[in-house]
Amino acid sequence: MAQEQQMGLDWEEDFQRLTPSQFFRKNKQMLGFTGKIRSLTIVFHELITNSFDACEEAGILPDIDIELKRVDKEHYILKHKDNGPGIPEDYVMQVYCMMFAGSKFRNIQSRGQQGLGCSGCVLLSQMTTGKPARVISCYKDGDEIKGVKMKFQMDVENNRGILMEREDYPAESTGVCIELQFKDVSYSLAEQGAFEYIRRTMIGNPHAKITFRDPSGHKYIFKRAADVVPVQPKEVLPHPKGVSADDLMTMAKNTDSRRYKSMLTSSMSRMSNKRADEIAEATGIDMNKRPKDMTFQEAEAIVHCFKKMKFMAPPTDGLIPIGSEQIEKGMKQILKPEFVTTITRKPVTYAGGVSFIIEAGLAYGGDAGRVVSEQRKSEIMRFANRVPLTFDAGSCAITEALKSIDWKRYGLRDMDNTPLTLFVNIISTQVPYLSTGKQSVSPEPEIVHEIRQATMKLARKLQKHLRAKRAAKEKEKRSKVFEEYVPVIIEEAAKLGETGVPEYQDILVKVTKRALAELLGEKVEEEEEEELDAIIMEEVDEFGRTVEQGDSTLDNFIDNDEEEDFEE
Repeated sequence: MAQEQQMGLDWEEDFQRLTPSQFFRKNKQMLGFTGKIRSLTIVFHELITNSFDACEEAGILPDIDIELKRVDKEHYILKHKDNGPGIPEDYVMQVYCMMFAGSKFRNIQSRGQQGLGCSGCVLLSQMTTGKPARVISCYKDGDEIKGVKMKFQMDVENNRGILMEREDYPAESTGVCIELQFKDVSYSLAEQGAFEYIRRTMIGNPHAKITFRDPSGHKYIFKRAADVVPVQPKEVLPHPKGVSADDLMTMAKNTDSRRYKSMLTSSMSRMSNKRADEIAEATGIDMNKRPKDMTFQEAEAIVHCFKKMKFMAPPTDGLIPIGSEQIEKGMKQILKPEFVTTITRKPVTYAGGVSFIIEAGLAYGGDAGRVVSEQRKSEIMRFANRVPLTFDAGSCAITEALKSIDWKRYGLRDMDNTPLTLFVNIISTQVPYLSTGKQSVSPEPEIVHEIRQATMKLARKLQKHLRAKRAAKEKEKRSKVFEEYVPVIIEEAAKLGETGVPEYQDILVKVTKRALAELLGEKVEEEEEEELDAIIMEEVDEFGRTVEQGDSTLDNFIDNDEEEDFEE
């Protein structure tokens, strides 16, 4: 017996509880930190999105300065500075050292939703280098701007920060600057690298400005294409079709309402007193009971009743899309395309009660697409709430939807080798990510359908552009044939008629001018038109008389192929 106890589990000594920081230290891949290139890109992603959210909530146009210095092979120092409202001193270490802490745990459209980003970056820095984080925060305290300079580390066992140094900092404007060191990461210009992440970020956020200094010392300035701060989204109440029994139990525990009926009407959208009475009649549940007395069986019965009832679609005033005009500005600024078109679809729902909006853009020619072996190929830019999704493309709803389209129908015979950029952004309070890394969207049928519809509409516009382009080339080709052979015909006809060659150059210039004007949609002046027609008719008559006097057979100087071209 004693031996069995010795070999068995000692509960008092062996039983442990992990803090969130301890858990993610052992499972950093769940934060997206897998691979050297991806880990650094995720750090850029987390810091940039945090700065964007802070600036936009304060009504400030984001201005971000990023510097990446190489210390040694796969060892970098990253400095990230923004012009946001800053972080009050009491919250600095909570923001950067406490997992599952933040201001984004609301049913609201937001880039971040989990409170893991910034603290995850500090954790990765500490795990790979052992170096502390350095932060300068300048913030408003009443009418005064205060600044503080701090050096701290993360206490992983207790999920909090340990202050190492602190001093006042002279502040002139608000903002945050953080310095972190990383090892076992790699900077790359590849499609999934940090530079490409910034490039794509600027297309989805044309109101921002980012200055980036890479490890080689090269300075890139991504200028803003729009001067309007995005409208802030509103927090929305959950829709009855989108809640579970557990959600209802959580509402019951946290509500200030005194009755089931008032809890339902105040905690969910599209829920009226009439609807609550219908639920009471269908389930037999007393709606005057206290919410804290709700049982799980009652919650299940209410949710089951929700599924049978018809409700208005959830409100969409909490969803703020980028907007077609802004997307177009961003694509033109970065891609400088030959052709661009964008669309913002109307709001719809998935999973019965979660609203979302699909935005799409298509750019062709110019710098659109990606360069592979000195050849431009097509590329897909996936976004969720304005944030680029650079990894896990194969399992994403956006990729699935775009790959399912028959692009040959729209004049693209070789889609992969076309200089084309496809942009898709999903806007929602609850983007259905496939993992905590937030790099791919679940292929919900409604989402896939909306992406297909938006993209196919843009493809039809591209098809018209390509047709018009081909028609213009054909017209130009015919014009060149006309310019090449008419002088020859006139000269040879003059020889056959034993007469002088008429002055045809001026006429040819004017005819070509009119053809070009028609091609460009311009209008030739009426007097000039009449004068031109008179000259042409006079020369045509003269040419006809000349040909009648000689041999009208032109076989001596036009071969079969040329004759066919001329006839066309």
